[in-house]
Amino acid sequence: MAFGFYQREVSPNELPHPPISIAVFLVVENGIRAAWELMRNRPRSGFDLLRADEDVVTHELYERLYDDIFDNNVVEGFDRELLTAVTRESKLRTYDGSHLDKMPDLLFGLSDRSGVFRRSQDWLFVECKPIDSNHSVGVHYCGKGIIRFVQGDYAWAMTSALMIGYVRNGFTISPRLNDALKISSTIRTIDYPHICHLSTSVPTSEVVQISRHERTFTYLETKRSAGAIVIRHLWLKRD
Repeated sequence: MAFGFYQREVSPNELPHPPISIAVFLVVENGIRAAWELMRNRPRSGFDLLRADEDVVTHELYERLYDDIFDNNVVEGFDRELLTAVTRESKLRTYDGSHLDKMPDLLFGLSDRSGVFRRSQDWLFVECKPIDSNHSVGVHYCGKGIIRFVQGDYAWAMTSALMIGYVRNGFTISPRLNDALKISSTIRTIDYPHICHLSTSVPTSEVVQISRHERTFTYLETKRSAGAIVIRHLWLKRD
């Protein structure tokens, strides 16, 4: 008995997947800012933004995003018409399958993305890192964050992703991130961070900046280079 469930087979030549539009990023970033405002101004009992460690902050961001902001008419467009779900530390494989348990901090499922080659890898990927006197931009944000997108751990089927910084002690994208990338021996930068002119700053976060980096791996399916990845940088102020 035929159910007619089968669709056309998507070719691996369609790697990487089609780009995520800037409009989607802007909505997601506004949703993240709204959740951050709640965490700062209306913290839940027992949560201390200044003292919480990275995992606690990220989990609180996830819950406030998904429970309080998503699909609740708080941020225009941040709803089920645009996104299917928000997940935290879902296990995904690397580009070559050598690791099956990579866990990006946040994944935003995208609506209206039928026909991509690897649906399991088609997400808006987000990685979060603290930035302060004890967590340097070079070692932590670049060396434990951006590098995961460059070497094919995260977002290897995509052409763009989002990095979030939990910032205090007056750190700013310019010059801190620019300086760290210029001296990095593991991240090859094509375009250094520059302002996204469609983004705006608010008292609790900087304007988003954008950088572009070479990726160091080749798709097993096509034997072609993955090409560059665009990283958007949203730095949220803790103090």
